[in-house]
Amino acid sequence: MVANKHIVKVHEEMKKECEELAELCDTVKLWINLSMPKIEEWAYKFKKVCGVLLLVVMTLTLFPEVLSELHRSQESAFNLRDAARQDYLNRAKICSKIIKYPHLEDYALSLKEHDEKQLYNARQNLHDLRNIYAILTDILHKNITKIRTPKGNNASGLY
Repeated sequence: MVANKHIVKVHEEMKKECEELAELCDTVKLWINLSMPKIEEWAYKFKKVCGVLLLVVMTLTLFPEVLSELHRSQESAFNLRDAARQDYLNRAKICSKIIKYPHLEDYALSLKEHDEKQLYNARQNLHDLRNIYAILTDILHKNITKIRTPKGNNASGLY
């Protein structure tokens, strides 16, 4: 039995894309962690609302949310990269059945269906990677000014 060359190429490309996504997530997580101010630098401001002075704590809730999304994206990339291994194991089981029972056409049909399913799954995985990039891009673009200058606590916007 020979491997399906097309599926092998698709899995190789998928692995490269997943590794690149994981590496980019690591880089952005490091940049955000290094940009995060110390807790002592968080801003405590007073704001007058309806004649009442309120203490407004400028917490940095943005950072944990962005870091959490980066972590989820990185985990997804690791899981998608590992999918090829399981696909090859399942294909090998079907191939061993074909060799053991060459007169049963159902095993050959099963292998054909398995290969088609793997191409469909690979396409879906690539769509998932695209969606991960889109979500991360959206989050980072919407919050880039807060990430770049976390110490600029927008004091003028409070009064």
